[in-house]
Amino acid sequence: MNLRVRGIYREAEFSPGKVAADRAIMDAVLDHLLAAGAETETIAAETFAARPLAGKADLILAMCQGSAALAALATAGEAGAIVVNSALAIRNCYRDLLGPGLINARVPTPGGGVVPTAEPFDWRPLVTLDLAGAMYVKRGDLHALGAEDVQRVAGTAELEASLRSFGRRGIRIAYVQQEVVGGVIKFYGVGDGDYFSIVNETGESIPNDGVRRELARAAGAAARALGLEVWGGDAIVGPGAFSIVDLNDWPSFERVREEAALAIARRLLTLLRNHSAARDLQL
Repeated sequence: MNLRVRGIYREAEFSPGKVAADRAIMDAVLDHLLAAGAETETIAAETFAARPLAGKADLILAMCQGSAALAALATAGEAGAIVVNSALAIRNCYRDLLGPGLINARVPTPGGGVVPTAEPFDWRPLVTLDLAGAMYVKRGDLHALGAEDVQRVAGTAELEASLRSFGRRGIRIAYVQQEVVGGVIKFYGVGDGDYFSIVNETGESIPNDGVRRELARAAGAAARALGLEVWGGDAIVGPGAFSIVDLNDWPSFERVREEAALAIARRLLTLLRNHSAARDLQL
């Protein structure tokens, strides 16, 4: 019996400007699994949400993020499919759970808190922040879908104005995060140390081996805490230090797609070694 693998593409509304790149990493992973002898298919998140158990799959690769698709994903997992990433892990990357999750994982990350966008504003969740300093206000549901979903403010007056702007857009909660100074880098990971890559804004590798090792360790710990198998994120790197400011499920791996796709496929087969349909599959 062959291993049956289903890939679920991310909904277009959760992939602004990245639809093609998101599909490309999914397709590249499935190509590796197909070459290894698996039966593969792809499906839109909306179709999967309507019929989660249509056509049994041993392994589901999930890039979906909407609530209906996540509910269907949980149903498929309960029916016996192995799901990467799980519905819970994907939900953990929504901002209201991600910020506290990074703090609870005890990795270097700026202080922050979830606050309602309705007045009167409640600053108690921000007790550890310097409200007179610079902060980033991020939509508390989902992740950033546009430039207006992450706003830099300084002081409570600007913070209040930002919260009101989110509230007017129907976003009920926001995550307020203290600003840290440094350069922005992106990182990508698979499993628990199976693969890790760092790139800066120009696409070059970060040269500091010490920063690389420590960031790889911290990002891996955060991914484990959130339940992620395929992940990526953003960090702010300063002289001899870094802070993880974001972590995502199934990024597009656009700059490292070829090597990441192979690493993901190998990780998936490792997860399935005890599955009878996967015993003869090799990469």
